[in-house]
Amino acid sequence: MSLTDLIKRRKNIVYQKSEGLNLAIYSINEFKDRRFTFRGFKNKYSGINGEELLNLLEKETGSTLIVYRYTTKVKKYTDRKGVSQMQIRIIGKASMMSRYNPFDMELNITTEMSMK
Repeated sequence: MSLTDLIKRRKNIVYQKSEGLNLAIYSINEFKDRRFTFRGFKNKYSGINGEELLNLLEKETGSTLIVYRYTTKVKKYTDRKGVSQMQIRIIGKASMMSRYNPFDMELNITTEMSMK
């Protein structure tokens, strides 16, 4: 548990990491009835549902000329109000080496708070 999680009183924190995009797609389908915020290469989308998010994710990853090696990191937790939340980071590496490359990219997806 990080200091930020402790301050924000998050509980039941689960970290997952996987190669490729399958973990991201599975996690989005798990929270399919929720709304998401998606920060792509150029645009930021908010208030989109799971199906729209999967379409935008397919467009963002398929529209590049460079072949990327994707790593997906998912963080699922329960916030202080007892609502399940999720953060997804999709990291695309353009080269096989682990050092900095200006063509590397990162996509961020988070669930939004429900207004119930």
